Amino acid sequence: NAAKTIADIIRTCLGPKSMMKMLLDPMGGIVMTNDGNAILREIQVQHPAAKSMIEISRTQDEEVGDGTTSVIILAGEMLSVA
Repeated sequence: NAAKTIADIIRTCLGPKSMMKMLLDPMGGIVMTNDGNAILREIQVQHPAAKSMIEISRTQDEEVGDGTTSVIILAGEMLSVA
């Protein structure tokens, strides 16, 4: 369920009608972004499945440099049918 929540948060950041997310930076300022990796860097999670989702995104960013939102949505869908 935690992994599905992560995927649902990121899902709206993909596509031509993607929505921006408002994040608070460490100094208390507001940052607007639709970059899945930037959003996931700011999310603090405890659940192991959600941590795995975030690690998948980080690995995708390190190896390829793009596609973090897509890989999270794909992993979320795979977990929902498992």
